[in-house]
Amino acid sequence: MRRINDILLLLALLCCTMSVHGQDIEAGGIYYNIISDTQVEVAPAYYDGVNHYQGCIILPEKVYCDGVNYDVTAIAPRAFWQSAVTEVQIPNSVTTIGEAAFADADQLANITLPLGLTVVSRYMLAGTAVSHLVLPEGVTSIDKGALEDCTNLSTVFLPASLRYIGQRAFGYCICLNEIYSDAAMPPLTMGDDAFEGCDNINVMLADGATSRRYQDDPVWGNEELFSHWIDEGLAILPTMQQEQRGDNWTALTLGNSLAYKIYGPDGYLMAITAADHYYLPTSAQSSEYLVVPTTLMYDDEDLQLVANSEAAAIEQVEEEDNELQLTILGLDGTIYIEGDTHGLWTFIYDVYGNLWYERPSVNNWISLPGQRVYIVKVGNTVRKVFLN
Repeated sequence: MRRINDILLLLALLCCTMSVHGQDIEAGGIYYNIISDTQVEVAPAYYDGVNHYQGCIILPEKVYCDGVNYDVTAIAPRAFWQSAVTEVQIPNSVTTIGEAAFADADQLANITLPLGLTVVSRYMLAGTAVSHLVLPEGVTSIDKGALEDCTNLSTVFLPASLRYIGQRAFGYCICLNEIYSDAAMPPLTMGDDAFEGCDNINVMLADGATSRRYQDDPVWGNEELFSHWIDEGLAILPTMQQEQRGDNWTALTLGNSLAYKIYGPDGYLMAITAADHYYLPTSAQSSEYLVVPTTLMYDDEDLQLVANSEAAAIEQVEEEDNELQLTILGLDGTIYIEGDTHGLWTFIYDVYGNLWYERPSVNNWISLPGQRVYIVKVGNTVRKVFLN
């Protein structure tokens, strides 16, 4: 668990850095501090001793105030600390996220980080409910306690740029069982306590040479903590749903079988995420976006999906592909499927695309060998499950 002295020191430091640099701005329920003539940072929403941010937060790239279009370039320390946010999408204009920015937001289950991020700061996501996380290419450091006590965290995608993992960065992430690492060299860690409280972690790597380097590393080579595998992608068709969320946003429901790269109409990379949802701005005209499954090491462009941000098209997709609500979970060597599965088939694959189970969904529980990651597909619902 997080050390009391560390937290007290961090809070003292943060209290010294949270002064308002200029005029405060409130727009769309989000508060900002002006940090330069053209830039703002997302600020906490504290009053009455409570951080009042809640629900789904889609941060904008720009905020207009008093004749100035400010770029949103940072998130202040503790901005969403102990808030009731459930999912957060951060624009690529943000390059800095302060220490403990989302710490102890214990309902935060999904987050998409900006492509320009270089450091996952101290305690940034500690104590959240995030279960699947992609760190974008360009991140070089995961600092002390960054994801400590994320007890739902099961899958992390690490970029090729990663060089350093700090003390207890993944401390007590007791469900962490899968790391996809695109880093050719094992990231430096300050001893075993970077993964304190973890065990049985499968590390997916690009090739045999990379695997040998990890096995020879004094930390990553710990066979009691890590098992090393060669990533071969997933031979499974991903699924996606679209629906209108309010007047301004299109929600893409991606599921959590993989990470996904989102490409804009002009072919530029907009985001990489393992969140359950990604939000596109709704437009009156048709704009197509490509959604490509990825493990960072392997982009499966043959399985890419097409999203459309035109409101009329979204409504049509929603009517035609209304998805049944199913819950898929793993417990004690058994996969449980809850919900109406009448008329559906169940397919279960391992992480290499090998088919383990293929039958009509008559039984809502399936026993399989433990200590493995499986991808379960029931109808159009796809979930990744770890069996202990």
